Amino acid sequence: MVTLKETQEAGSLFFLTIKSINGLPILASEKYYKTILDSLDYCRKNKGWKIYAYTILINHLHLVLKIMEGNSLSGTVKEFKSFTAHEILKLLKEDKRYNVLDELRMAAYKTEDRDYKIWRKSCWPETISSEKFLRQKIKYTDLNAMKHGVVEDIENYPYTSYHNHYCEHEFILKIDDMGELF
Repeated sequence: MVTLKETQEAGSLFFLTIKSINGLPILASEKYYKTILDSLDYCRKNKGWKIYAYTILINHLHLVLKIMEGNSLSGTVKEFKSFTAHEILKLLKEDKRYNVLDELRMAAYKTEDRDYKIWRKSCWPETISSEKFLRQKIKYTDLNAMKHGVVEDIENYPYTSYHNHYCEHEFILKIDDMGELF
């Protein structure tokens, strides 16, 4: 029987959920999604992330990833959230989405010493320690847009690793090969 390699801290495999503050619909158009996709790609290439599954929705994203040796989950996720928050904030201002900006300002006023708060503090990390749990989380991640009623056919939703796993057409974010996990 094939089993998942042992994982501890750096080198561990995680399922993460990164949510916008108060579930706000901050990712309102393709340029917002591109910001997230570009940042995920940067983390793959420069921050020791091995991404095995992802989905990006209007107010949250899910990731199945491994943090390579010499990196920390909390540190790299914090950097990802900080950078994407800054970029999303610029887009929200350019798009004059004042209602969302007002809510983000109120969220920061209540909890932080900054002007706006984009992401919730936690990313709800779950350590993946079995092949069965890994497959469950990949399926959940790949099909999440359908679960939320965004699309009826997941092949019509571009912001998911479903395309990497099951389709032969082009995908928008390269992910890592799961073969190295077993």
